[in-house]
Amino acid sequence: MNCTIEADNSAESAQTIQQGLESFNRRAVGFEIEATPLNYVVRDAPGNICGGIIARTYTDTLYFDTVWISEALRGKGVGHEMMTKAEAEARKRGARHAWLATLSWQARPFYEKLGYRVFGQMPVMDGKHVRYFMQKDL
Repeated sequence: MNCTIEADNSAESAQTIQQGLESFNRRAVGFEIEATPLNYVVRDAPGNICGGIIARTYTDTLYFDTVWISEALRGKGVGHEMMTKAEAEARKRGARHAWLATLSWQARPFYEKLGYRVFGQMPVMDGKHVRYFMQKDL
């Protein structure tokens, strides 16, 4: 087979690749594995976004892609409440596990207070920092 490999950041190519993996997964496990968005937004009184979660559930897993709270709200329990809501909704969907990645300058202590533990790590930025992979049983 004669193939070429090239950079391609188009939405169309990304969709084709995603569909290819979904098709493979369906054949491997015998059913559709669908990732369902699970997002939350924190708004202030005027309606400005000052935090949120971008996450998804699939099979029995909750994956947090992005978690952010503005500096003004940190340490006030808003992040804890937001994570708790996401975990509760994931449990309703059948999730038994949650995982995420965070960097050494980000929120590892915050996640540890919520019961997450490191299951892997990887040096980044020439070893100056670490990416932590964290998980929690729900």
